[in-house]
Amino acid sequence: MLSKLKISSRVLLLGVIPLVLVALVLMAAFFSVQHKDRLFNRLYSDHLAILSDVMAVQQILQQSALQDIRKYRTGWASAEATEQAIKSQLEQATQQWQNFVQSRPVMADAEYYAALDQAFEKAVKHYQEWISYAGSDALLVRILNESTVNNEIELRITAFAKLAEGFIQQQLAAGAVVRDEAADFTAQLVQAYLLAGITLLLMISLLVWRVQRSVCRPLWALRDMLKQVQQSSDLSLRANDSGSDEIAQASQALNHMISHFEQLVARLGSSATALSEQAESVFQSSEDVSQGAGRQAQQAGQLAAAVEQMTATVQQVAANAREAASAAQQAEQLCSAGSAVATGSAEGITALAQQLNHSTAVVKQLQQESGQISSVLDVIRKISEQTNLLALNAAIEAARAGEAGRGFSVVADEVRTLSANTKQATESIHTMISKLQQQASNAMDAMQDAHGQAESNVQLAQDAGQRFAELAAAVEHIAITNSSISTTTAQQQSVAADIAGSIHLLNDDISQLSNGAERATDASEQLSLLATQLNDDWQQFTIAHRQ
Repeated sequence: MLSKLKISSRVLLLGVIPLVLVALVLMAAFFSVQHKDRLFNRLYSDHLAILSDVMAVQQILQQSALQDIRKYRTGWASAEATEQAIKSQLEQATQQWQNFVQSRPVMADAEYYAALDQAFEKAVKHYQEWISYAGSDALLVRILNESTVNNEIELRITAFAKLAEGFIQQQLAAGAVVRDEAADFTAQLVQAYLLAGITLLLMISLLVWRVQRSVCRPLWALRDMLKQVQQSSDLSLRANDSGSDEIAQASQALNHMISHFEQLVARLGSSATALSEQAESVFQSSEDVSQGAGRQAQQAGQLAAAVEQMTATVQQVAANAREAASAAQQAEQLCSAGSAVATGSAEGITALAQQLNHSTAVVKQLQQESGQISSVLDVIRKISEQTNLLALNAAIEAARAGEAGRGFSVVADEVRTLSANTKQATESIHTMISKLQQQASNAMDAMQDAHGQAESNVQLAQDAGQRFAELAAAVEHIAITNSSISTTTAQQQSVAADIAGSIHLLNDDISQLSNGAERATDASEQLSLLATQLNDDWQQFTIAHRQ
């Protein structure tokens, strides 16, 4: 049954079924917990919650209120304080009892509840009688003797306390019953959990065993079949492909593959003999091709040697042509450089002549300016002479003045001395200016001679530049002729190199052909050996056609 399902479906079942069972167990646990909650709620609501109100009322009526009564009877409290305290406690007790009446179960013992209600009312009524005034300033409980008070307490207060105590014990007994029910339910629940756990464990173990068996048994069978095929090389064996799971599909695919492989081995066996015969024929043809290729390689080598000699000759001619072209280019460059130098020299000499003209004009201007300086010096000399005469006249007048003109006489001497110095300096400057004019005249004559020589040199430089230009044109023509020879020789060299390259390529192709023929011979021999080996190998397989 499981073999009809896929392995993924089995694994899914292996995970889903335990999850479903666990979910059922959790649901059962949930409902069980709800049932226990209901039991505990009933225990608290019906039996424990109402006890607090009854016990509070019992404590007020049996202890607190009686304690206030005793304080009043012994004189420790006033009538007004006792009355207020008792009324307050009675109101509290009445409120607690109303809470008890509202919260107690409706379906419980109605007679017992009626007896409790009557006893509570009598006790409250009795306390109200006790706190009523017997006179103007005393409560009724004050004038009663101790035995009367004790009898009334026993008759009314203690009777209610006994009924309340009985009710409390009854509720505790009912709570114990509910507790026992919860304990019994817990024990049953533990047993059910144990039984369900064991059953669940057994079911899961059985499911795991069945799934493992449904997966492993076909795998083991497939493994055994593959080992048998490996050991015996029997291609007629087939795997068990029954079922619809992945293992059955894999077995079907393996059976198809073995069937195709069996057919392939059969065809391979039938082709091995034909391959061996064809290999022998190819081997003989390769031998013939190898011998022919050897002869062609020898002839191609001789032709390549002749072409290489021709190429070497063409290369030598091309080298000589390149050297001639290079020499012509160098001569052309030198002519161009000489022409440039001659042109530059002419331009420099022309510039020098222009500079000499400018210098001649400057020197001439200097000679003219120096003449003007001489006329100025004449004026200064005349002024100095007149100053000397004036100083002499001043000295004479100072001498006439006597003692009063002594200071003026000193000044006149100083002016006369200054005039003499000025005259002497003027004569010195005049001498220097004369020499300067003579040198400027000599420099102007020398510059005029240099200007004439410079104009002659400019003409010579221009002639030299023209000769360099004609020489450069002739050398350029030679360079063009050499370049044409070099280009033609280079073309011949290229053609010879192409021919030599083609011969070498032909020789290489023939060599490769010879090597290929030899390799083909070796391959044919190896192919023959492989065909024999293949024929021996396929005989090891067992196929259905040979059984």
